[in-house]
Amino acid sequence: MVLYRAVSTAEKDDIQIHKQFRTQINTLEAKQFFSSEAAVSEYVAASIKRNFIPPYTYILTVSINDQCFLHVTHNRQELDGHDAISIDQQHLPLFNKFVIFIEPNVIEDSL
Repeated sequence: MVLYRAVSTAEKDDIQIHKQFRTQINTLEAKQFFSSEAAVSEYVAASIKRNFIPPYTYILTVSINDQCFLHVTHNRQELDGHDAISIDQQHLPLFNKFVIFIEPNVIEDSL
């Protein structure tokens, strides 16, 4: 299974340092992931128009074991008109165990 997440430079650095997704003070107590690259790209384009602070600078491509993911408590939701998955803070440790690979991709100015 492949999921996509838009992140700031600070969040990307935190993930690379700690080798896991974590929530931080003054942020949502969950992590949201899109099911398609097109959806996350549209979300990023909308965030640029809305001047999100901090701006998203990377799209993470997250590979996770399909069978193991079934054991992670998660919520399917619609986020800005796209299918998304939300992992609450208390379920992130199990989610992190099943992540195979995280690839950061720099967001190009053309989005």
